[in-house]
Amino acid sequence: MASTTSPSVIELDGPFAHEFVHTRGVRLHVVTAGSKQDPLVVLVHGGFGGWFDFREVIAPLADQGFHVAAVDLRGTGMSDKPPVEPGQDIRTLVGDLTGLVQALGHTSAFFIGDDTGGAVAWAVATSRPERTRGLVSIAAAHPVDMRRSIAARPWDFTWISLRALTCRVYQPFGRTSYLLSPATYRKALQLNVEPTLSDATFNRSLELRTLASQIGNAHRGILWNHRMLTAVVPFKWVDTKAHCPVLFLHADQQLWKPVIRRASRRVRGDFVSQNIPGTKNLPHLEDPEQFVHVVSQWLRAT
Repeated sequence: MASTTSPSVIELDGPFAHEFVHTRGVRLHVVTAGSKQDPLVVLVHGGFGGWFDFREVIAPLADQGFHVAAVDLRGTGMSDKPPVEPGQDIRTLVGDLTGLVQALGHTSAFFIGDDTGGAVAWAVATSRPERTRGLVSIAAAHPVDMRRSIAARPWDFTWISLRALTCRVYQPFGRTSYLLSPATYRKALQLNVEPTLSDATFNRSLELRTLASQIGNAHRGILWNHRMLTAVVPFKWVDTKAHCPVLFLHADQQLWKPVIRRASRRVRGDFVSQNIPGTKNLPHLEDPEQFVHVVSQWLRAT
C-alpha cells in the first residue's frame, strides 16, 4: 500500500522559518534563518535524512553572521516529488542547488553536506565554481572518488556498497525496498553516530528520519537520492577540480584516510581535514555546539 503520511510531520517549530522556493520547475522546501544580506550557507541532507538533521545548528550558524538554508532535496521531505524519469541524474540535483542559491537572492554559497548531500555538494563545487564559495564535506566524497575508494578497498565500504546496489535493484509492485525499512533506518543511524550519543537525541533523530521515509510518494525520491553516493557523473566532471576552500569533517577511522587523500587531490584551494572529538559521521547531530564552533570559525576564515 502506498504511504500516506503527511509531509507536515517534519514541519517542526523552532528559531527558523519554513519557506518554499521555486526553481527549475520544482518547489523546494527550505528552512531558513539569518539575514539575507549575510553570506549564504546551504545545508544538504543525506540519503536517510532531511532538513531536520540540521535542526540544532540552523539558528546558531545564523547567529554567527550567515544566511542559513537547510533544504529538503527534490523527491524528499516537504519538497515536490516529481516522477523520477530516465535522464535524471546527479546533474538534476546540482541544478536544483545552484538554482536555489539564486532563488534565495544570492550569487554563490557555502555548501555543507553529509552522505549523499555531501556527494552532491562536491559535484556543485567542481562543476559550478561560480556558485561555490566553499564546501564543508561531512563524511562524504565526490562520487568518482567514492567509487574509486570502494574499488581499491571494497572490504572497508561494505555498507556503502550494499546501499549502492540495493537502491538500484528493481522492486516488484507492492514490495518495499530494504533501504526503506525501519530496521535499516535504525542500523544506518547506529553505524554513523558514536554509542555515547544520548538516547533522547538518538530516538528523536530516528523518529524524524523514519517519519520522513513514510511521507506519501517519497520512496522513489529517497531511493534515487541513495544513488548519489556513487553516481555516474558526466565524463567532463570525472577529474574536475574544486577551486574553493574545503573543510572535510570525518570520523576518526582508518577507512577515511585514503578517501581524504583522494579528496585533497581534487581540491585546488585550501584543504583541511578534521575530526570533531566524540563524533563520528553526523557531528551536527552528535555535538551541534562544537560543530557550529568548528564550522563557523572555518567559514569566517575563508
